[in-house]
Amino acid sequence: MLSMQPQARPPARFSHLSQTALASAAALAGFSPLSQAAFFEDSSATFETRNMYFNRDFRDGTSAKQSKRDEWAQGFMLNLQSGYTEGTVGFGVDALGMLGVKLDSSPDNTGTGLLPTHNDGRAADEYSKLGLTGKVKISATELKIGSLFPELPILTSCHRPSKAAC
Repeated sequence: MLSMQPQARPPARFSHLSQTALASAAALAGFSPLSQAAFFEDSSATFETRNMYFNRDFRDGTSAKQSKRDEWAQGFMLNLQSGYTEGTVGFGVDALGMLGVKLDSSPDNTGTGLLPTHNDGRAADEYSKLGLTGKVKISATELKIGSLFPELPILTSCHRPSKAAC
């Protein structure tokens, strides 16, 4: 009689691959010890906190449902950026972790867009997001695929000529 239970399979073994083939594959993939040096040496991490309060007043009669929207939250962002592997084509990866914590909000004042809301109209107490970006560099040209946050000079609040002064 055949059993309907899922059966465990033995682990896959790659004993037929030679050490030379494995070393060649690792070198082509950019994982040789020499290529990892720049990957880790050029890595960086930043941690930012942002406190945001959003208030919109509708008491002039424009909204019959809600007289105002009012929310306050604390945000934390950890941005990890690797360097590139050495070679003609360099590979890297970036990670961005974000956490938002509600400091003040009530169901009658939600809807600012600052905090996500549940189906019952209440703002989430906390929320998080993880973004990963793969990157490839050839000479001075970079290709990044994944979670990107482009810098748009039109939208920044800093109007100083030097970015270092912001």
